[in-house]
Amino acid sequence: MPPSLPYTTELALALRAVHGASLLTKSVLRSLNHSVSAETKADSSPVTIADFAAQALLISALHAVFPSDAFLGEESAAQLRADDALAARVWELVQRAAAAQAHDGQDADLALPQSKQQMLDAIDLGATTASARTGRVWVLDPVDGTATFMEGQQYAVCLCLVVDGTQRVAAIGCPNLSVDMSDSDSGSSPRITEDGVDSEGFGVLVSAVVGQGTHMRTMHASSLGPARPVRHDAAERPDGADLAALHFVESTLGKTSLSQDEHRAVAHRLGAQWPGTVLWSQQMKYVALTLGACDVLLRVPKTRERYTYLWDHAGGHLLFTEAGGKVRDFEGGEIDFGQGRRIEGERNFGMVATWPWCFDAVSEAVRGVLADRPR
Repeated sequence: MPPSLPYTTELALALRAVHGASLLTKSVLRSLNHSVSAETKADSSPVTIADFAAQALLISALHAVFPSDAFLGEESAAQLRADDALAARVWELVQRAAAAQAHDGQDADLALPQSKQQMLDAIDLGATTASARTGRVWVLDPVDGTATFMEGQQYAVCLCLVVDGTQRVAAIGCPNLSVDMSDSDSGSSPRITEDGVDSEGFGVLVSAVVGQGTHMRTMHASSLGPARPVRHDAAERPDGADLAALHFVESTLGKTSLSQDEHRAVAHRLGAQWPGTVLWSQQMKYVALTLGACDVLLRVPKTRERYTYLWDHAGGHLLFTEAGGKVRDFEGGEIDFGQGRRIEGERNFGMVATWPWCFDAVSEAVRGVLADRPR
């Protein structure tokens, strides 16, 4: 029998855990009445409950198999420990997820919390402030895109294994994403929008292992479909490719701390239209890039003091680079995934993510726009 590829066990477990967490969050969505106004994440709204329950599921499943690994997640259990009613609602959701997997056979080997206390302890494993510079750290965001989750639009369930500061395994569930799986074989580009929702099914799961490429699977109620490779050979300029035809992906307009006026200016320097595709979830932007639905993702902070969170990029970055993309900061440096909860500092000011054939042109346009900033 040939030897297993590196990280085979980690990938298999990551796929099962993200699949389980995706089904959990989708069950919450399907219980909502979207005719009522969305509640905020600060209260006991469905997105809060889904966030906590999904983090508990992810960490419990991973910790049972890799007890020495560390975790870095967005949530801590402090709010639950102070609010018995909220904790009870989250625990009820975790119990429902456990019952569903036992009944349907879905991810039946996932180790889930056996008590409310175990659930709280699992969530708190992700509240570390340590760096990811050394050792094995699982970075997770149970619901990336909370605002659009509440609207029944696109969101992502995100997991990434970082080893000694380097991404190794990524699994990102897109429970609402409706995309034709044949696009990955035909070379055609899918269209991804906030409202292009898989209302009947469970979306797709996109994964990558460093050096092994990117793959996409359909998520079903009790299983995952076969893996299909996702690869874009765009190191060289494709025939007929035109900078003016570059398709940008942008956040919901007017609701971001990034300098969208400068994003627009970069596009206009290239002769391209802007904003292009509009998606709120940062990780969904990486998925859209990876699947070829767009070409350029920019992060131009309004000031050098602005930072971004590790879980908004770990995983999605690996999906895109393993599919042939390139991501650098504004100085051309690699993104540092070993800092801890935040990506910040002079070294990682801004990001350019695009295909190799147009990376230099986009980066030059960014530098030109930044040179026009008032000093």
